[in-house]
Amino acid sequence: MDGTTAYVAAAAYLEGRRVAPACVEVGPDGRIVRVGAAAPAGAAARVVDLGRVLLLPGFVNAHSHAFQRLIRGATQRFGAGDPSTFWSWRAAMYETAARLDPEGVEAAATRAFREMVAAGITTVGEFHYLHHRPDGRPYEDPNELSERVAAAARAAGLRVVLLEVYYARGGPGRPLEPAQRRFADGDVDRYVARLEDLAARGHRVGVAPHSVRAVDRRALEALVGVARARSWPLHIHLSEQPAENEACRAEHGTTPAGLLEAAGALDGGCNTTAVHATFLTEADVARLGRARVCLCPTTEADLGDGLAPAGPLLSAGARFCFGSDSNAVIDLVQEARLAEMGERLRTNRRLCLRAGGAQVAESLLAFATAEGAAALGLGGETGILAPGRWFDACTVDLTDPLFEGVADDRILDTLLTCGTARCVRDVFVEGRRVR
Repeated sequence: MDGTTAYVAAAAYLEGRRVAPACVEVGPDGRIVRVGAAAPAGAAARVVDLGRVLLLPGFVNAHSHAFQRLIRGATQRFGAGDPSTFWSWRAAMYETAARLDPEGVEAAATRAFREMVAAGITTVGEFHYLHHRPDGRPYEDPNELSERVAAAARAAGLRVVLLEVYYARGGPGRPLEPAQRRFADGDVDRYVARLEDLAARGHRVGVAPHSVRAVDRRALEALVGVARARSWPLHIHLSEQPAENEACRAEHGTTPAGLLEAAGALDGGCNTTAVHATFLTEADVARLGRARVCLCPTTEADLGDGLAPAGPLLSAGARFCFGSDSNAVIDLVQEARLAEMGERLRTNRRLCLRAGGAQVAESLLAFATAEGAAALGLGGETGILAPGRWFDACTVDLTDPLFEGVADDRILDTLLTCGTARCVRDVFVEGRRVR
C-alpha cells in the first residue's frame, strides 16, 4: 500500500489482545490501516522495526490541572499552624494560580505536557479553570489562556481536550473568593459562548462544572443540557471531601451524585465522568454505575483524600479512567498500579479491579487507554490500536531490568502492577513520532 508505514514490534496489544510478533500498518494520514501478527510482504512503502518492545495504545490522561505542576514539592513541609489538609494545600495552590500571566500558564503547561509525552501519554483532558485576569476581567481574547494551553500541547506533541471549567461561587450561599475570580465567566451564556468559540477554532472541548460547591443546581442542569445537545463530554469533581457532601445535603437534601442524577447527567444521554468519587453512599455507588469515574490515585494519596470504593463501583457498572490531576506525579502506569493497590489495601484482598472477566492488567490497560479516550469524547478515534483509529502509541522497552526473568506473556502484568513509566521508550501521536 503506497505511502504506508509498517511498525513491527516483538509484541503488541492490538484490538485489545496480545499479539506476538506484531505489526501495525499506518497510512500517510496517521490512521491505522491494518494490524496483524506479521509484517506485510512488501506491501508497505516502509517498514520500521521497533525492536524488542511491547507496543501499546498511547495512554490517555483524562484529568489534569497543568499549572499545578508548579507547586510540586512546595507543600511537603509542615509549618506552624498548618493543619496539613486538602484545604491548606488548596490555599497554596490558589496563591500560585493568582500570580500566573499568560506566558506563565503556557510555560507551566508545556513543562507538564512534555513530561506526559515522556511517560507515554498521547492525549490529555485539561480540566482548565484559569480563564481570565486575576481580578476576573477577561483578556482581550476571552480564550487567551485556553489558547495558551493548546499551544503548550502542540509544542509538546500531544493532543489536548479543553475541559473548560464553569465556576460561579465560593460555596453554597457564598460569593467567589478573591483567588477564584479569574475562574468565573459570570453566567452560563458567556461560558457557553467561550466554548463555542473554541470549538469553532477547531479545538476539542468539554463541559466541566467544577463541583457542586462551585455551581448551583440551575446552572448544573443548564450545563448538562449543553453537553447533551452538543455531544460534548461532561466532567465534574465529585465527593472529593466529606465537607462537600455535607454542604450539598444542606443545600439540596441529597449527595453530589444524587444531584447529578436529578440534573439528568446520569440518564445515558450525557457522557459524564465523575472525578475522584471518594466519599460515596451505597446509593451513590449505584448511581455512578451509569457513568465513568476518573481515579487520580497519586493526587488522592498526596492530598490525603482517601480511597474511592473502586470494587463496588466496578461491580455496579462504572467504567474507570485515570488522571494525573495535580501533576505531582505524571505517570499513568503509577495511577493504574495505585488504583489496584489501593483497592487491595481497602479490602484486604488481591486481584481486585477486573472488568468484564478480564485479568487485572488487561483491565487497567483499558482504563488507561480506551476508557480515557471515551471519557474525552474520542472513543472512535484513539485509545486502541485498531484499523481506522489514530496511530497513538507508546512502546515499552523489554530490555529494562524490570522485566528480567519475566515470562513474555506476563510483561503487561509486571508493568501495570510492579512498574512505572520509566520503561516507556517511543511515543507516536497521529502517526508522528514525538519521542
